[in-house]
Amino acid sequence: MDGVFVGSGIFKSSKPEKMARAIVEAVNHYDEPEVLAEISRDLGEPMRGLEIEKLAVRMEERGL
Repeated sequence: MDGVFVGSGIFKSSKPEKMARAIVEAVNHYDEPEVLAEISRDLGEPMRGLEIEKLAVRMEERGL
């Protein structure tokens, strides 16, 4: 494995420190489903998603 990308959303979870530790442990035990199940317990709420319909369209104007 070359690496794992973890976005800034981890800090927007309800338990960021526990989420970060769980990610590290999950990478170390990716092939052990029983361990992954235990790691995944009580992580709190994940980062809330964005509703695409509520986002303003942001397009750069070119060629004017």
